[in-house]
Amino acid sequence: MVTAKKVIWTEAAKKDLQQIYMRKAARSADQAKAVVEAILNATEELNTKYPAGTPEPLLAAEKEPYKFIIVGFYRVIYSVVGEEVLIEVILHQRQYPVVS
Repeated sequence: MVTAKKVIWTEAAKKDLQQIYMRKAARSADQAKAVVEAILNATEELNTKYPAGTPEPLLAAEKEPYKFIIVGFYRVIYSVVGEEVLIEVILHQRQYPVVS
């Protein structure tokens, strides 16, 4: 049985989400809202579905294991630290991850 964990957003991930919204809103506010809601819903489900993510191969050399989930054209990279799921960054699938 998987225990529930608290989902925490890093400042970098919050900034990424805001930038995604701003880029999408320049074309369509409805589309921007839909994309952001899809990302928020998917990350909220990580409180119990965190083991289901795929290990991020480009960050395999990092000390903490990073995983990702795909939401539309975006890759949400997260790590599990103790009782928390940390949303680290949100990238378009064509971007390379950099986690600090």
